[in-house]
Amino acid sequence: MTFSIILPNFAYAEDPKILDYDKQNNSLKVKIDGKEYTLEIPIQDDVKTAEVKTPQRGVSTKKQYARGPATSIIGSRLFNIPTDNVLPKKGFGYDFTHRFALPIATKTANDVYGLDGFAYTGIGLYYGVTNKLEAHAFRSSLTDASEFGLKYQLFKEAKHFGDGAPFGLTLSGGFQNDNIQNSIDFYVQPIISKVVIPNWMKIYVVPTWSDKSATLGMANSLSASFYPFLDPKHRGYKRSAGTFALPIGASLQIVPNRLSLFGEYTPVLAGYKEVKNGFAFGLQILSRLETHVFTLGISNVPYSTFGQFVVGGPSNDWHLGFNVTARIK
Repeated sequence: MTFSIILPNFAYAEDPKILDYDKQNNSLKVKIDGKEYTLEIPIQDDVKTAEVKTPQRGVSTKKQYARGPATSIIGSRLFNIPTDNVLPKKGFGYDFTHRFALPIATKTANDVYGLDGFAYTGIGLYYGVTNKLEAHAFRSSLTDASEFGLKYQLFKEAKHFGDGAPFGLTLSGGFQNDNIQNSIDFYVQPIISKVVIPNWMKIYVVPTWSDKSATLGMANSLSASFYPFLDPKHRGYKRSAGTFALPIGASLQIVPNRLSLFGEYTPVLAGYKEVKNGFAFGLQILSRLETHVFTLGISNVPYSTFGQFVVGGPSNDWHLGFNVTARIK
């Protein structure tokens, strides 16, 4: 209980002593310089009715969420797989993707194992609409693909089991267009995330449906006219075929707050599929200010939009690639 005492304007040598407190009558008996006084205690109504709640032992007043490797908390993608990261309201970010077209093979040794060849590039811009909703626009040089999408964070994984959700769930979806289809085709992907080892390892499972994904490597694509592995099995294409895949990825920290290993595997479960299921692995490096992540990887998938990469790889060859991801605000 909080109360205040109003004392007469006495000048005294000794400190006043409290002799008795009458709770029922809200009065206080004090002794000042050998004389006793009874004082009324003014108590406001809100003080009388106020309840003081003390936190239970072991329970924090602020929600705590699971944290994976430091490299996994920045950026919209692992290598190709989308992450559950969402920018804060009015936050801004970008990513830049670079995929070398020539494989790492003895036949490309004179071209520094593909580094002297051309590459497929992409750039994406990301904006935090709210603290849980993010919008993005992405453009890839392969098939001149453009993509627009939204990502909404339904809930985050709690730091301690039983204090909240046992995993994170974020919904991502959007539309893409290329110069082959001349149509706007949608994709949708729930992003399920789980911190396996706090601060050290995090995994992602991203079931994805991508509509009309079967014409990505057609020869009449302006950007893909130099593509070295156009339909090697001569299977033909169906313009209406889509793809359902189950991308799986993981990030494992090996140097605290600086360096992580990552791996991705994208099995196609139904619909259109390239020659091989997609894979990628490599390193992620976090900048000193923790605003940029540089990802160096090896993959058989040249596609980099969130609606394209799920079709797999045109071959099982290894290709170098990298991403630069940044969070500006």
